[in-house]
Amino acid sequence: MRTPTRFPPETSPSSRLPPRSGPSRRRVLSAVAAVGVSGLAGCMNILGSSENRRNDQPSAEVSTTTAPDEGPISTTTADSPSVSSTDSGEQSTAGASTSAIQTDGPVDSSSTNDAPYDDPIDGLALTGVTVRMDEERRRDSMLRLDDQLSVDIEGTRFEIRGRGHTEWECDTIRLRTVIVDGRHARVYAETHEVDSCRTPDNPAGLGPWAISFSIMGRFEGGRPDALTASIQGPFIHDWGVFVTEPL
Repeated sequence: MRTPTRFPPETSPSSRLPPRSGPSRRRVLSAVAAVGVSGLAGCMNILGSSENRRNDQPSAEVSTTTAPDEGPISTTTADSPSVSSTDSGEQSTAGASTSAIQTDGPVDSSSTNDAPYDDPIDGLALTGVTVRMDEERRRDSMLRLDDQLSVDIEGTRFEIRGRGHTEWECDTIRLRTVIVDGRHARVYAETHEVDSCRTPDNPAGLGPWAISFSIMGRFEGGRPDALTASIQGPFIHDWGVFVTEPL
């Protein structure tokens, strides 16, 4: 018996699934296009605002003005960082500003002197001699900073500026000699030990420490022929530094 041959059923046009309607597809494409345009516009706005911010920022905080008959004058703002001049290898007790304390004086010279000095002549004298020492101290363990003195004279006034070394942080500078030797003025200072910080529980106070100081006073009866100043002490170079200023 022959088996009949089967053929696939014909699909009539009416049995096929109808394609998706055109309007729905266009709406989807329009929505996708709208989202793409919105995203692109947002990116452009971000780029544009970033570019505007870059253009609005000043290139440097420097203002330049021109004065008559002069070249340009440049001024910088006060926001620039300051640079510290303190050596990184040494410890300093400096604060925001350096102040001075009086450590000796005022002292007047005598009208008579003990040997080996002569008595002053022509009524010459020194008055109001005072020592002031900067509160700043810098640890100088290797004694790298020089001990030094300088003398300034203005009218009847004199000022001696110096730098020396003390053993402990609390040590100070005192007057040792204030005389007029004939017609030669002599002002000698020395380091002075202070016991307040010289204790075993204060190892950080042990130096040596570099200190700065000034000695001020006045000439009476006229100027002498010369002024010799000195700073002396066990941690001063050669136990003493001297300078003589002819007057």
